Amino acid sequence: MPAEPNPFYPEMMHFALPLHATREELIEIAIGWADEHELHISVERFFPDYLVGAVPPGADLEAALAELHPVRRICLRREPFDIVAVNQVQHQAMNRESFTIVLEPLSDDGLRATALASKMGDVEALRWWVGLVRKSADDMHRGAWAVDPDGRRRKYVSDHWHTTGAHDLAAGGVPMLSSAGSAIFEFADLD
Repeated sequence: MPAEPNPFYPEMMHFALPLHATREELIEIAIGWADEHELHISVERFFPDYLVGAVPPGADLEAALAELHPVRRICLRREPFDIVAVNQVQHQAMNRESFTIVLEPLSDDGLRATALASKMGDVEALRWWVGLVRKSADDMHRGAWAVDPDGRRRKYVSDHWHTTGAHDLAAGGVPMLSSAGSAIFEFADLD
């Protein structure tokens, strides 16, 4: 889980924890961090139109999620968000030093992988976020096999995490899909 330099923005450090988690669990993580550390939150809807809303510390995140349904991304930061962006790229550019959580829905095909991620120029701030993620990861499972669709190739991914909710879904036969592409993840502790 170490932060790494970003080759496209050398002044920025990048961190990502790849995982499978339910929307509800990711929202619970965001609410916990926001409440404990008085963080500002932005919620983004990508479809059918891009919309973004700000949720100040102490406000009702669940209400904001319902208002902009279907929300696909939550961002957190210590400072208030500028929410005049016309798309998600502009929102990220205008609100640097944000920590992002992409909310993947459970679909008929399965649950797609996501990540707890950020790129920041402030190394100490990024370390603080990594500390929050590490505390949250204490309650998660680790390790998965990435399997191609025909099942002939398997690769072990030691740094792929999953929550209890994702674990239960996988144990019940729900496919754990890659974030992009056709690979399926099989959690190592379900073998």
